[in-house]
Amino acid sequence: MHQNKADNVSEHNAKISPILASLQEIHAKYQRDFSGKVATYIPELAEADPSLFGIALVTADGQVYQTGDANHLFTIQSISKPFVYGVALEDQGLDYVLSKVGVEPTGEAFNSIVFDERHNRPFNPMVNAGAIATTALIKGTGHDQRLARLLEKFSDLAGTPLSIDHAVYTSERTTGHRNRAIAYLELNFGMIDEPVNEHLDLYFEQCSILVNARDLAVMAATLANNGVNPLTGKRALDEPYVKNVLSVMHSCGMYDYAGEWSYRIGLPAKSGVGGGIIAVLPGQFGIGTFSAPLDEQGNSYRGIQVCEELSERFRLHMFQSRAATGIVVRRSYRGTTVRSKRMRGAAEQSILDRKGELICVYELQGNLFFGTMEQLLRRLSADLESFSYLILDVKRSAQIDECARTLLAQMNDMLAAAGKRLMLAHLSDALSNALQETRENEWTSDHFFPDTDSALEWCENQLILQEGPSVAVARTPVALAAMDIVAGLNADEIALLEPIVGEAHFSAGDVIIREGDPADTLFLLAAGSVTVCLRLANGQGKRRLSTITPGLAFGELALLDGGARSADVIADDAAMCYIVPIAKLETLASSHPEIRTKLIFNIGRELAARLRRADGEIRSLAE
Repeated sequence: MHQNKADNVSEHNAKISPILASLQEIHAKYQRDFSGKVATYIPELAEADPSLFGIALVTADGQVYQTGDANHLFTIQSISKPFVYGVALEDQGLDYVLSKVGVEPTGEAFNSIVFDERHNRPFNPMVNAGAIATTALIKGTGHDQRLARLLEKFSDLAGTPLSIDHAVYTSERTTGHRNRAIAYLELNFGMIDEPVNEHLDLYFEQCSILVNARDLAVMAATLANNGVNPLTGKRALDEPYVKNVLSVMHSCGMYDYAGEWSYRIGLPAKSGVGGGIIAVLPGQFGIGTFSAPLDEQGNSYRGIQVCEELSERFRLHMFQSRAATGIVVRRSYRGTTVRSKRMRGAAEQSILDRKGELICVYELQGNLFFGTMEQLLRRLSADLESFSYLILDVKRSAQIDECARTLLAQMNDMLAAAGKRLMLAHLSDALSNALQETRENEWTSDHFFPDTDSALEWCENQLILQEGPSVAVARTPVALAAMDIVAGLNADEIALLEPIVGEAHFSAGDVIIREGDPADTLFLLAAGSVTVCLRLANGQGKRRLSTITPGLAFGELALLDGGARSADVIADDAAMCYIVPIAKLETLASSHPEIRTKLIFNIGRELAARLRRADGEIRSLAE
């Protein structure tokens, strides 16, 4: 009985999966290419449908991508060889197995009756002679027990119960005269022991195990994951021998095409005359393909094309330098947890309290290449329905390779199609230029921001604008009575305040408040914007603390302690302020203390709100 779990990539996730989209695109490209011929030397294989074509990719942590006829069953054939080799290593140990089967590539056909002249042993376990010798090393009492062990091993590797296609087994057993000749020659040289026919039957049965492309991808991913099945978490092959299996796959797995495969595609792989191919990128994923028509070397024609295109498209060649995958999303948060440094009035704050969750920020870490991008795309798929704006902070990503840039461009396209916006923060000029060269028509300047704060501010502005005209962009100065700091004052109290309030106008770049100056004036911003800056030590410039928008006060600590100014305040553009001398306010308060009390209450309320937001940001850092 053969069972498979459903594809892990749902239709929902597929909408935002450039990896699945690429598999589908490649599948469509070769679907109608009927180059190659179905194997006929085994009669049952000649019945295969040449139109069937499936592709699967499974990551080392268990994510499944598949398309086409990836669930169609066929016989594993020679793809069984590396896995039986692994079992033989577990059963007999490396030194003993090497005494029976070498690891040298050969330019001979897969069924060649040619041995290593020095040792009289098969050249490697990937050709029939070597595979028969490794099958003979499988432990067990009698045929049935040995077969049960192999089926159990293969089922552990695939993460699902596997079985034998008895029609194919019978066909192979009936026509396997050349393999019998090989086996008896090995018996003559002492490479195998009796019972020869039992070994041969077991070999024919292992080649007749039913799998599909998805199973093959899981088996390959198990090798990529150091022998642990990524779907079940069960160890299927001892870790010390995984490297040995991958080594012979890399050098010998594709027969006399192995050299060109290594040069062009660069992944450990194994093919089978049933039409399957597996390929492994250690630490990252496994690929399984199925298409029955074979090329002149006996490898699946479509399977070769798929693997070559995937390798080229995603820069998968194992000798192409890349860092370990690790955890790519260092931290994530929403716009309700972390706000930009732009301080806003109560009306705008209310909008952001309601809608800030639509802003999502991922802080990335490590180099970006296929493995880390796949992980990022999977995380994105899980969050897709819950945001409208996505900010990727790449400050901690030193390298973004060509594959990652292509996937980022595809991610941008897919998000845009879904009505969402992608932004990149802390991206260097060189990388932003490289991205625009990757997809020059899709990237615009409002995709790139110098830092996360400016990206957050842009997103916040979009959310506010969706609610209608904002005071932040209003052309008319905010009236004194509309200032947040005077909330709660009645008309009479406002009338008492007005005579002591003056106006001041500033140009862009003007220093309104200078750090260290006496704090003797309260400023209420009516138009324009100003930025609060802190001077850094050793003359290293300034750091923005916040940007004030119309309707808000600044320099308000003067009303509380009357000390020196703690930071610079600089006009970003033409600004108009109401100015309230503290001395005059204290004089007014002597006869109308309720005015001062209400002003201090409003200041305290705003400071408390800022403190709560700061607490939320600090907590998010610990998550």
